[in-house]
Amino acid sequence: MFSKTDIRELIIKLGRRWFFPDFSNKITWAIISLGAGVVLTPTPLKLILYNWLVDTFNLNSGNHFLLAELSSGAADYWTGFALITSAFAHNIFSKWLQLNHEKLSSEDIIAIIEADKVLYKKFIETIPSGSRSIHLLQSHDFGNSFNLESLNEIDNFVSEWNYAESKFLNEELENLRDALWQKSNEFSWLLAKKSAPTAGGRLQSVVPDQHRNDWNWPKWVDDDVKAVNSMASEVVELHQKFIATAKRVLRC
Repeated sequence: MFSKTDIRELIIKLGRRWFFPDFSNKITWAIISLGAGVVLTPTPLKLILYNWLVDTFNLNSGNHFLLAELSSGAADYWTGFALITSAFAHNIFSKWLQLNHEKLSSEDIIAIIEADKVLYKKFIETIPSGSRSIHLLQSHDFGNSFNLESLNEIDNFVSEWNYAESKFLNEELENLRDALWQKSNEFSWLLAKKSAPTAGGRLQSVVPDQHRNDWNWPKWVDDDVKAVNSMASEVVELHQKFIATAKRVLRC
């Protein structure tokens, strides 16, 4: 059911969370800070503080208490180390509770994988690596005209793949799908702003008709072509990364 690699990765992940805690818990930080303060504060300074506290209490209560002189600060050090140790124990215990709360059964894991496999199949049907859109983005120089219909797969992905039904349950896959959708949507908007139909109307071009036959384009035209080419490459890179990750995660 689970490969040796899966089991090893799980053990490493749990080990890191147990032995290298992130100390995000505020209680943990408060106790560690108090313990460190007790350990690091010089003994004379602590005596001054203790005497001030006793004098303040005597002044307000009307009673008279004395603080016995301390011959050594060893007890304070033990108190500080005890506070720090208890903070570590608290953090580990809180992580243990969190891990047990997040733990999924093998049936849950299989159900998640199967659901994501179904969604991944739909993704491949929407925009496979061999689609006209990916081929165009991968090989075309947008300094030349192109057919808008060649981007139908990108358009369908942008319009259909940002709803709840299209989100993957696996966090890694969902993050990549979202990144691909964001970049594809950004590319579509960029192309819409930077291109226009050619004089014949059958094709689209980033280079305006009046500059298409120029030996040297104006800088703004050259910048537009470079921007579209660069973002097209980014879309292809994210698309291929998503597919490679899906094959690894889903074993398909």
